[in-house]
Amino acid sequence: MKSAGKAAIWVAFSKWLGLLSGLISLIVVARLLTPEDFGVYGFLLVVLVIPEVFSSDSLNEVLIQRTDLKAEHSNSVFLSSLVFATLFFGLIQLGAPYIATLFDVPSLSDYLRAMSVVLFMGALSAVPAALLQRHMRFREITIVDVIGYVVGAIVGVSSAVIFQNAWALVAMEMSRRFVRMLAFLYFANWWPSFRTNIYEFRSLLRFKLASIGLRLVAAGDISIPRLFVGLYLGPAALGMFNLAIRIQNQAMQALVSPFGAVAFPVASKTQNDLPTLYKTMSTAIWLAGFIAYPAFIGAAAAAPVIVPVVLGTQWNDAIIAIQISMLMGIRLPSSAFNGGVLRGVGKPGLLLKVSVFALLVLVLMLPFASRISLEAVMIALAFQKFLGWLLSSWAVYQAVRFPITRQILAGSSVLVASLAMGAGIWWASDHLPLNWSDPAKVVAIIGLGVVLYVGGLVMASPSMAKRGTRSLILLFRGDRKLAIANLRNMP
Repeated sequence: MKSAGKAAIWVAFSKWLGLLSGLISLIVVARLLTPEDFGVYGFLLVVLVIPEVFSSDSLNEVLIQRTDLKAEHSNSVFLSSLVFATLFFGLIQLGAPYIATLFDVPSLSDYLRAMSVVLFMGALSAVPAALLQRHMRFREITIVDVIGYVVGAIVGVSSAVIFQNAWALVAMEMSRRFVRMLAFLYFANWWPSFRTNIYEFRSLLRFKLASIGLRLVAAGDISIPRLFVGLYLGPAALGMFNLAIRIQNQAMQALVSPFGAVAFPVASKTQNDLPTLYKTMSTAIWLAGFIAYPAFIGAAAAAPVIVPVVLGTQWNDAIIAIQISMLMGIRLPSSAFNGGVLRGVGKPGLLLKVSVFALLVLVLMLPFASRISLEAVMIALAFQKFLGWLLSSWAVYQAVRFPITRQILAGSSVLVASLAMGAGIWWASDHLPLNWSDPAKVVAIIGLGVVLYVGGLVMASPSMAKRGTRSLILLFRGDRKLAIANLRNMP
């Protein structure tokens, strides 16, 4: 738990700085670009999502989970990633014009050919990133993330001012990945090698297949809705969908990932010590909910006031989609840990079955929802996410006997206070004085949310509110031992 607490602090620092730089750059870029520009970038994500699963996103996880790791294992993962990156890069270069014709976006061909270079960046980053995570060297990972966030934000904003089209989004992402690749290679002190053998490759194959399957399903969760939205509702709707999901992802990375990121390595190390695993999960779920519930619910309630002021009136049609996306975040404090735990204890197959079922449910709903509206697609996606959350909680119970009720109710008092806060913000949004300026309304709504949340939490559970606040302060101060001791007796 001490190691996990230290790791969570570094991840939290990285993600919160990433949220700050990401929101600043997103606000600037969103005000300079149009929903159609974001839609073009959304098509790029649809095309590249499967190639990235094979070239980087899933192959490296086996290096974290395996107890006896050899250099040949790392080389095997690198060679697999490089082969897939080369294969898909060639296919994209040849097929880009046909893909652009399919989506009826002629300019997409040039964007695709340029963006496909990130496949090689992912192949080179996969092994060193996994090695740092395996040894819980989250300080170095934090430095890598910070460099990527800062460089990406600078390049993205500069490109948006110069080009004022989707090239700004492409430049932002490519620059971020390039500097991350260089930094990972440096901190891990690892250099690509082709020395391996078929025995070591086969020893990793079973876990690789399950891991790739999980990543493919996760990619389908987002890429399939993007595909339906783009084909049936057009680039503008896809841009709004992409923005709504991106805001949720950035909030998740900052508010939940600092705790969820350590689930995989911690579960791997404590898979034979279930009481420690239970305690770590309970504490992390409550603490994640203490931060995430009010943020997601408050953002959903305040979106009609904040979006026009911050992002610009051209995004008004995306408000409902953003609200639904934020409300999906309610499941994250618990669900963010489930996948990491199941992979950490060597049960990726169980998680794969749950994920495939949830994806099939989404695929059945999308043909109908995409013919109605963007909001209907978001509702279908939200239903699928909550279904997947319940099923993954059941899977964790089957794997390690961690009670489902304990997973779901770990942050119930915080959730109640957050819902009360959201109701207050929603009511106040329609009763603000008409003569107030837009910035004044935004400040008033945020201030009201803070007051209502703190008050509701104190009324719902005074002792828990005091303990959670004190623990966060101790974590920020770097006093991990006291923070963990303070949380030790939490339910």
